[in-house]
Amino acid sequence: MKKKSLHLVAAGLLAPALIISGAVAQDGYRDDDDDTSWIERVKESPFSIELSTGIEYDSNVSVVEVDTSTAEGDFAALFDLGVGFETDIAENTTVEIGYDLGQDIQFDFTDFNTQTHRGSIEVAHDFGDVDIGVSYQLIHSRLGGDGFLTLHRLSPFASTYLADKTFYVRGSYIYTDKDFIGVADRDADVNAFNADVFYFVNGLTTYLIFGYKFESEDAVGAEFDFTANNLKARVVQRFPLGDRRAKFRAGWRYENRNYDSVTPSIGVVRDDTRHKLEASLEIPLNDIFYAEIEYNYDIFNSNLPSVDFTQSVATFRIGAEL
Repeated sequence: MKKKSLHLVAAGLLAPALIISGAVAQDGYRDDDDDTSWIERVKESPFSIELSTGIEYDSNVSVVEVDTSTAEGDFAALFDLGVGFETDIAENTTVEIGYDLGQDIQFDFTDFNTQTHRGSIEVAHDFGDVDIGVSYQLIHSRLGGDGFLTLHRLSPFASTYLADKTFYVRGSYIYTDKDFIGVADRDADVNAFNADVFYFVNGLTTYLIFGYKFESEDAVGAEFDFTANNLKARVVQRFPLGDRRAKFRAGWRYENRNYDSVTPSIGVVRDDTRHKLEASLEIPLNDIFYAEIEYNYDIFNSNLPSVDFTQSVATFRIGAEL
C-alpha cells in the first residue's frame, strides 16, 4: 500500500501554514489535511527542496485571526523556502522531517508584513490495508516584524484505499495549542476531527476531494469560544501542455461558526459563516521550474463588522523543485 507522504515543502508563500492573510484557510492556517500535492509527488530522493517567489494582490489586507481588516488593497512580494527529508526507520515505517520559511512584504501596509517558520515531523506505519501515523508541527508567525502567534499541532491519523484504489479515505484528530503574543485573551486549545475522501475518476489525471471537519475552540476569553462545521470540495485535473502536463485545481470551502458567548463590542452572540472559492493553474516550465497562477474569492458574513467583508486574492509565482 502506498504511504501517505506529509507535504513538507510549500508550493508558495501562502502554503506553509501562513497565519495572517485572509487568503489562507479559514481557520487561520493551511494544514496538511487540506494540502493534496503529496498525492502526485514522485519520491526520487529522501531530500526535497523547494523555492518560490512571486507577487500577490489582496483586495482587503486583513488579519483574520484577530478580526482585523483594512478594507483596502495592497500588493505584496512573496518568498518561500521549504526543505524536507524522508526515510524508513524500520520495515514499513517512515519518518519525515521538514522546515518551511515564508515571508511576504507588503508594498504599503508594512505593518502587515508576515514571516512564518514551521517545523514538522511525521511517523507513519503501513499495516497493509491501513496506514496509521502521527504528525507534529511547531509554527511561529511574526507580524510587522514582531512576534504574533505560536502554534503547537499534534495529529494522529489513519488512511486506507478502497474499491481497488478508486477511493482514498483519511481521518484524523487534530489538537492545536494557540499562543498569541500580547493578546492573551485569544490563547486557545482547539480540538478537531477531520475526514477526507478522494475519488479517483481517472487516476491522477482527474480526481475529486470531499472533506468535513468539526472543531471546537476553547479560548481564554469566553467571547472567542466557538464550535465550527467545515465542508470542502475540490476537483483536480491534469492535461497535456507540450511534452509536460499542467495541473488545474478548483474548489469551494464553507465554514459555519457557532460562538458560545456575547461579544462585548456588539452586545450579542457572534454569528459567522464563510465561503471560499479557489482556483489555480500550475504550469511546468521544465523539469525543475514551474509557474503558478492562483485566485481566491472569500465571502465573510458576520454580525461583527470588522469581519463582514468580501476579499479577492490573486497570486503569481515562479518556483523550483530540487
